[in-house]
Amino acid sequence: MNVADSESLSRRLLAAGYVEEPELERADVAILNTCVVRQASEDKVYSKLHELRAWKTPDRTLALTGCLVRKEGETLRRRFPQLDRVVPIGEYDEFVADLGARYDLSLGEPMPVAGRTGVSHFINVIEGCDHNCTFCIVPKVRGRERHKPLTAVLEECRTAVAEGAREVVLLGQNVDDYRDPEGGGGLAALVSQVEQIPGLKRLRFLTSHPQDLEPELLEVMARSRVIAHELQLPIQSGDDQILKRMARGYQVRHYRALVQRARELMPDVGLYTDVIVGFPGETRERFESTRRVMEELEFDVVHLAMYSPRPATYAAEKMIDDVPADEKRRRINELLQLQRGIAARRATRWVGRAVQVLVEGADELGRPYGRNRQGKRVIVLRQRLEPGALVDVVVKEASAGQLTGVAA
Repeated sequence: MNVADSESLSRRLLAAGYVEEPELERADVAILNTCVVRQASEDKVYSKLHELRAWKTPDRTLALTGCLVRKEGETLRRRFPQLDRVVPIGEYDEFVADLGARYDLSLGEPMPVAGRTGVSHFINVIEGCDHNCTFCIVPKVRGRERHKPLTAVLEECRTAVAEGAREVVLLGQNVDDYRDPEGGGGLAALVSQVEQIPGLKRLRFLTSHPQDLEPELLEVMARSRVIAHELQLPIQSGDDQILKRMARGYQVRHYRALVQRARELMPDVGLYTDVIVGFPGETRERFESTRRVMEELEFDVVHLAMYSPRPATYAAEKMIDDVPADEKRRRINELLQLQRGIAARRATRWVGRAVQVLVEGADELGRPYGRNRQGKRVIVLRQRLEPGALVDVVVKEASAGQLTGVAA
């Protein structure tokens, strides 16, 4: 979603006559887009702002947007006087207009054509979240749910494809909760219409919530030749008591049933999840429950994080962070080692098989790469392929991180 917000702001700047400048020392404007889902993310922002003090001059503009603006607001300007603007998420037009009063865009390079040239296009279909997970700061910084009309989503998708995108990724903090404010249809109805857009080769969506994922959506995915067979479905913990303390709204048996149904309909579905280690009240026994669930369900990718209290969340204000930091590190390392083995085993099932790859670009060795329908990264050997090409690739080698093969 941060990438989607950055692209939205970039398109406005390009349309106004600005040119992207990869070298900071040659730039007139620098904008930081921020995330605060974890303390480490927030700390990186503060470090970067300190670093940019040497770059900032009276002729240069330093701005900050993203979730940190919602969390800290104008206090950032007092703490970091080198900041010229703090820009709330989505309020980009006023910011671009204000920049226009500062810089004479009639000089210099010609105005570029606004639009995207990449293979993938990210579209926010639902902003905010109505869940109240006790560890999560998202509702505080992104607000309650706001749903984009289906007609607006379809128009943006058509425009993206017309401008060269071959993949569309529909985004939401809880994308399964999407409801068309004009017609009432849910995510299954939305993806059923988006996949019919001529020229669209792949459709993905994230992130799902186990409490809201509807069986109809899995059936639509299984029937489709365009929708990726990939589920981003955070479990967070494999212990029912911890899930209750997290206010996740489901139990492990419910999550297990969703996975089983998805694999019945799509045997090779790519399953991605998130796990928090060391949440308040996580005894060794409860941690072992998470370990057993990971062994049983065999995820393709697990995003692991040590619990860290986020200010203004229920867990930070009402619960004791009672798992020592060194124990959190031990537990996360155990799960990392476990998952490396699982991911490597899961990857071997592709060796000798043909997979459909949407080419995204070339790596540092000049080899084309992309992802298969299950979200797995694939390197294509001995072939020159343009970004956006959809090719069948026979897998020759597999590792936990990627597949390698040749065009069929």
